[in-house]
Amino acid sequence: MPLRIGILGLGHLGKFHAETWARLAKRDKSVTVAALCDPAPAGAAEAKKYSAPFFADYRQLENKVDAVSVVVPTVLHREVGGFFLERGVSCLIEKPLAVAVAEAQELVALASKSSAVLQVGHVERFNPIVRAAAPYFGRPRFIDATRVSPYPFRSTDVSVTLDLMIHDIDLALSITHEDPVRVYAAGAPVFSTTDDIANARLEFSSSVANVAASRVSLKKERKWRIFQEHGYLSLNLLENDGVFIEKSEALKSGAIDPGKLSLASIGMAALTFQLEKLIHRVVLKGDKTPALEAELASFAACVAQKSKPVVDGADGLRALKVAEEIARVMRKL
Repeated sequence: MPLRIGILGLGHLGKFHAETWARLAKRDKSVTVAALCDPAPAGAAEAKKYSAPFFADYRQLENKVDAVSVVVPTVLHREVGGFFLERGVSCLIEKPLAVAVAEAQELVALASKSSAVLQVGHVERFNPIVRAAAPYFGRPRFIDATRVSPYPFRSTDVSVTLDLMIHDIDLALSITHEDPVRVYAAGAPVFSTTDDIANARLEFSSSVANVAASRVSLKKERKWRIFQEHGYLSLNLLENDGVFIEKSEALKSGAIDPGKLSLASIGMAALTFQLEKLIHRVVLKGDKTPALEAELASFAACVAQKSKPVVDGADGLRALKVAEEIARVMRKL
């Protein structure tokens, strides 16, 4: 019997969930779109694209689905996600997990009690270039992340920290494998009543992450730079490309000591010598699988196998705790 999927919320992001689930169901008969739900009239019109029952009230999906994508406004995550988790229905809840840490903790507890799979929609973990770069992740010393975009005219009920920056908070936590010991932050509202621009410095025990986010930029950009002990990663999360540069084996072993060389002694152009003798360069390119498709397929597999998701409730809770600390620090300024 195929896994019955429900999509809760058919707004901007919910439409992408519906389209992606329908594509996965067409390709994989172990999954089927069993229900679509949205209280708005526009949701009913959107649902007509799919041959699945439509409901205006999420409670009508009880006993009709095995797993759901919860793509409703963040303020409703606890209510809607909690309804299904209490009934043992697995949930992929879009980021952030909840509007507050206390509500996120309740969702994690409900999932644990019912043994339902709880995955949080930190989709950048499934970004093709992030997946391509993963084998090269080492012990970071410094992370610089920038995520900016023009004003979206949506999701402004939460700050840019919860709307955009939380993606990079989650990535930083997953790469460092630890929580920050100190947080410094500044931000300001521009068009919204909540912060539209924010910058945070996350200090870990052995590394630092500088994370900047803006939803009032004149361009769209998502870039990551990671400085490691023996290497450097530069990733463009929008363009799906990047580069990994590490010290050559000769430089690591001490066979070459640049401090004892001169331009005259190396016998070639300085840049040529650097590229050929001092470093090893790997060009990175992600595959063509969209991040959301990889995320939903992974969630379906975890539900079917009753296994731990790549981004579970505990991960979503950790990211939200850091986001709340960033907001607390900014309020003190």
